[in-house]
Amino acid sequence: MQKFTSFVRDLPPAQGRSLRRNLLFVGITLSVLGCLTMISHANAAGGAYVVDDAGINAPGECNIDAWYQNGRHTSSGTSTLSQDCTFKSLPTVQFGAVLQHSHDDAQTQVSPQFKAQLFASENLGLEWALAGSAHVALNRAHTFDGGELNLPLTYQPFETLRLNLNAGWAHAYDDGEQNHRWTWGTGVEYDVARALTLIAERFGQQGAQQAWQAGPRFHVGERLDIDLVAGRNLTGERDQWLTTGATLRF
Repeated sequence: MQKFTSFVRDLPPAQGRSLRRNLLFVGITLSVLGCLTMISHANAAGGAYVVDDAGINAPGECNIDAWYQNGRHTSSGTSTLSQDCTFKSLPTVQFGAVLQHSHDDAQTQVSPQFKAQLFASENLGLEWALAGSAHVALNRAHTFDGGELNLPLTYQPFETLRLNLNAGWAHAYDDGEQNHRWTWGTGVEYDVARALTLIAERFGQQGAQQAWQAGPRFHVGERLDIDLVAGRNLTGERDQWLTTGATLRF
């Protein structure tokens, strides 16, 4: 403990504040979700990762994701809460919504979303889906912020390895200008052990942002997952960020 305290004290002020905020977020999230795990059952979920898989929740199941992202050279970040559910009456479609708050400009955005399973074969290890979302700003005169359509494909050649491929289209308002771009992403998930999965992804938009993210996912029993994610933008100023998050399925 003394070594860790000394390590934090030796960090530059901005990095020390960033680390303390991320640790505080993890502690609060674990406390809240830890109580829920007494009545819940959790598995892996997308969380803060951008590249989607083609799987959906089993009929009657839901998942909650919460994460906090902080830039390496900034003093504030973004908090996100997401929930998705699959209803027994509609077993091939997953509905959800994302609530995101940016601490930099105090902007809050709500994004209703869906994912419909188009094809699934255990023998081939293939899943294919159609996903879509819309973005609505809550505290801005121009409320509609854009939307996306995405075709996630997942191939599982081995029990411990999953490969994800995304291809899609995005519509966005950037400072009042409407932009339409093709989007893409590739990701890999590898189960190192029962309690640990390593995840890496690269994603981007045509003529715009390209970035990567990677990190470990810790499975706390069968009920709770914890993500630690490091990412970097490959275009522009090459910003870097750290994300901490938790996933609960019930």
